Amino acid sequence: MISFLLFLICHISLGQTEICDAVIYWKYEGVIKIYDEPNGAELKSIQNDSKNENYLSLKIKEVRNNFLRVEIGLDMDNKTYKGWIEKGDYIGAFMKHEKEFMDLELRSEPNDKLSELIIVKNWKAGFVTIEGYNASWTKVSVDFDGKRINGWIKSEKLCANNYSTCS
Repeated sequence: MISFLLFLICHISLGQTEICDAVIYWKYEGVIKIYDEPNGAELKSIQNDSKNENYLSLKIKEVRNNFLRVEIGLDMDNKTYKGWIEKGDYIGAFMKHEKEFMDLELRSEPNDKLSELIIVKNWKAGFVTIEGYNASWTKVSVDFDGKRINGWIKSEKLCANNYSTCS
């Protein structure tokens, strides 16, 4: 009985996958290549359809070096593709916000209490690049005053939607 319970607990916890919702920034006009594995064979290429305001959204399922394992598709289509894409500064989300300018608060680690607070003063609220994630935190980067600033933010503060600020 104990062996069965251990098997069940391990199976459930290993079977769960964390997913991070993201978008390809609506202003990005480049092509996204989908690969069968990191540095593998190209399966498909896809891009935002700005003319019809049909933009790419994705679910990030794994981060491996410079690649993301994703499920990706155009928002207004019913077709999605699975595979690996290269990381890029056009893959991310928007900050949920009410104001145009805000103090962006990031953390040095995915933890409120045991990490250093990083404050980007008077940041123009907008798009952040997703660098990594865990169950409830997302590692992001932004450009500010000529510098690239990285840090962790609670995932609930992000909006993976090219059409709304989720406010």
